[in-house]
Amino acid sequence: MKRPLAAFLLVLPFAAAAGPYDQPWSIVTTDTRPSSDPNLRPVIVNRVDGETVMSRTPAVIAPGKHQVTVDLPPRKGFKVATQETFELLASPCMRYYVAAKLDNSVGQEWKAVIRSSELIGECAAKFKTDKPAS
Repeated sequence: MKRPLAAFLLVLPFAAAAGPYDQPWSIVTTDTRPSSDPNLRPVIVNRVDGETVMSRTPAVIAPGKHQVTVDLPPRKGFKVATQETFELLASPCMRYYVAAKLDNSVGQEWKAVIRSSELIGECAAKFKTDKPAS
């Protein structure tokens, strides 16, 4: 076998496997910033479109519509974590910070909220995108 052909055959499997950063991406992550609202709590991003997110890692996703499942860990007075799935329309090169908004301080009912979002500078520079209109 000739050397150029052998080198090509070695590289071929790696070329076929494109990574998540080869095109514009979005990120869904937990918002851990303190809040003056006692009913706003951090969540754990569990799954995106049914695929488990690696623990302690933000979810890197393609832009578009996704089903995001988040968990609210048990808190004082409750023994069981609760879970909610919501729809997210992710824009290219945006990072979304997710939290739980409790209905009240004594119950288990809550809704997932996007507490904030920001442009991912590295992605925007690489793919020449701007922040979408809000």
